[in-house]
Amino acid sequence: MKENQRLKLKLEALANQKLQKVLEVSEYNQGRTVADIPARTWADGERTKLRPDSIWADERYVDITQKEIEEAKERVKKRNLVRGVKTSSGVHVEPYNRHYEAPSAHIPLYP
Repeated sequence: MKENQRLKLKLEALANQKLQKVLEVSEYNQGRTVADIPARTWADGERTKLRPDSIWADERYVDITQKEIEEAKERVKKRNLVRGVKTSSGVHVEPYNRHYEAPSAHIPLYP
């Protein structure tokens, strides 16, 4: 019973240490408040002000121009044409062809 109590206290101390570490304010945010964040409006989230061609949230590819993006799209389009990949701009997708999933031999339902 004494060991059980000791284990409980040890686990509680570890949980408290983890909580303190998680709640610690990072160096970047030291001395900052919510008032330091610039005010944004709904218009700031519109497509014209965002970078929809980028999948990275950081500044990793900030020096890429729109011309390079368009050239890359053309290269992908040509590659898909050579490979025979069908692109669909419609909403509906062609159903999966299950022809090859049929059993190779006819199996009777009732033997």
